[in-house]
Amino acid sequence: MGSKGNEDAVKGEHDGTKPSANQTHGPETIGTSSLDALQSRDSRRMMVMVDKLRRSGLSGIVQLPQLVVCGDQSSGKSSVLEALTGIPFPRKENLCTRFATEIILRRAPQVSISAKTIPDKVRSGEEKERLESFKRTIVDFSELPDLMEEATNLMGLSGGGDGGSGPARAFSRDVLSIEIAGPDRPQLTLVDLPGLIHSETKTQTKEDVDLIHGLVDDYLKEKRTIVMAVVSAKNDYANQIILKKCKDIDPKENKVIFLELGWHMLKNRSYKESDKSFEERNAAEKAFFSQGRYRNLPKDMLGVDALRARLSCALYTHLKRELPALMEELDGKHLDVCRELEQMGEKRSTPQEQRRFLMGISTTYQDIVKAAVNGQYAEHEFFGSPDPNAGMYEESNKRRLCAIVKHLTSQFALAMRQYGHTLAILESDSEVATWETELEALTKNLQICRCK
Repeated sequence: MGSKGNEDAVKGEHDGTKPSANQTHGPETIGTSSLDALQSRDSRRMMVMVDKLRRSGLSGIVQLPQLVVCGDQSSGKSSVLEALTGIPFPRKENLCTRFATEIILRRAPQVSISAKTIPDKVRSGEEKERLESFKRTIVDFSELPDLMEEATNLMGLSGGGDGGSGPARAFSRDVLSIEIAGPDRPQLTLVDLPGLIHSETKTQTKEDVDLIHGLVDDYLKEKRTIVMAVVSAKNDYANQIILKKCKDIDPKENKVIFLELGWHMLKNRSYKESDKSFEERNAAEKAFFSQGRYRNLPKDMLGVDALRARLSCALYTHLKRELPALMEELDGKHLDVCRELEQMGEKRSTPQEQRRFLMGISTTYQDIVKAAVNGQYAEHEFFGSPDPNAGMYEESNKRRLCAIVKHLTSQFALAMRQYGHTLAILESDSEVATWETELEALTKNLQICRCK
């Protein structure tokens, strides 16, 4: 704790109960100052641009900037995310995050809280349809625990849900996306990932361990993701799996907070303090870091307020670095799509347009047949360029049927002149046609525009 390798050493417990009454507020009053502190004005303008790209459905085409909170199981990730945003995530004793939760904060004239599930790409068509049909709107954060429980059942992570008739799974690669909009919300996307598991247990199989590690690795590998690794102060530094994963990432990318900014320390609420409000939580944290050996530590590396400021700076720097490359990538994708559209031709959505398209195919076919019969090969690209060094029936020549017929006729005439008689009477100045001269004739025949 406090060493150079520790990113976010967390004091206190991660377990607790559902948000208490004094924690739960309407969407108009929850944590607006906390959220605003995550962004400067310039950063907010950049995130508005990224949000427009996300809402246009481009997140599945290009990687968009986002902030990912990850760490070992029960390290306090959700508590850190809760302290940062002021959003009361549901917490129960011995409960862990079982799927990725995407929090989309969006500035909009109207206040709203909506949720949907994004199915894993390996889901069957029927499962994808069922999960994609899950769309909910709530009016208050007090409804958030019930919403998340419903999503958990839908993913098949608990008995009696809609996840299918098979046994309930412990974790899922599906994503619960929660969008919180309002006039005073920043433009930001945060993702809370399931905690990394050290080893299999009675309730967590080897498949569960591999699933979580694979899920975290997928997010860590995304080049435009800022990774905020959370380390519990209760566990030894050397035992933190997330640290090794973060160090395996190219340090030049500066995407992991401790690689670029050094460690940061928070004090989360303990189980006994779970009923305290966010204001009481922040006051207790300030009091804790103002005494003992913590008094001599740098103030900009202690507490959630300082962490918000550092995140704001990191986000702004990250966006300035990534947006030019993102726009270049989007330009490339746009050119690819334009080429594909051009190859597809004009749209054919109405019967009239479909008839015109079929009529065009028919006309083109007639033109090709006419050119083939008349030997007018230069009039259509269907015939291609002739290859005099290839055989008549090679791909480059076999479409020139008229020229082939003329050449075969010439060969027959040559054979008859040379071998179709018993006696050969030659004049002194006559020349006998040879196969070499016929090769030149073949080249000429293949290149002619019209056969007589």
